[in-house]
Amino acid sequence: MKQMNKEKMMTKQNTKNIKDALSKFQEEANVAKKDKKNPYFKSTYAGLEDVIAAANQGAKLGLSFTQTIDYEKQLIDGVIDTTMYVTTVLMHNESDEVIKSRYLIVPKNNNYADSQALGSAITYAKRYSLQAIYGLPSEDDDGNATQVDKSKVDDLIKWKDYARTQVRGMQTIAKDKDMDKEKKLAMLEEQESNQLNSWNNLKVVDEATYDLMMKQFAKIKKELDLTQ
Repeated sequence: MKQMNKEKMMTKQNTKNIKDALSKFQEEANVAKKDKKNPYFKSTYAGLEDVIAAANQGAKLGLSFTQTIDYEKQLIDGVIDTTMYVTTVLMHNESDEVIKSRYLIVPKNNNYADSQALGSAITYAKRYSLQAIYGLPSEDDDGNATQVDKSKVDDLIKWKDYARTQVRGMQTIAKDKDMDKEKKLAMLEEQESNQLNSWNNLKVVDEATYDLMMKQFAKIKKELDLTQ
């Protein structure tokens, strides 16, 4: 964790050299699109391979990159909720400066069990994040019809945060030592009633996260009945 914080700090504070190199790269890419002398730079990119080929043109400016699949796990009610990201690291070899970005991997219909949909979503996330970090042009193509809209990705992140906030609220009520069991259960029921519309919306957007939240909700109420 300390190493991660250190890297984030370096990304924020010491990026002059990498930004200068990236600026030159983007200038060259823009010129190449107009005179068409460099076939690797294009107005649009058909696939991940094309984006990688274009990004590799930055090697002469000391730019290189890595992309990894990372997992963020949260234990809720004994069930591990896993969020997947593509982490793209842009490096300047001479200065050791780096710029990082993360892009959420979301398969079609949010179905992580579908290996084909997951593979397509990973490819799309790699392509989109690599284009973004190098400043290469991107268009809203099909995203290959295998990836949810980028606006929906943002919605999924917000809903996951919302669910975590709801669970923390439930846990705070359950752990309140100055409140008796009946009052706690009444407040939990009130929370469910007040948030019912939002919870139903969460179920539509991200049913897996909704199910985890509801399991936690049921567990808290059950423990109150058994222990107090």
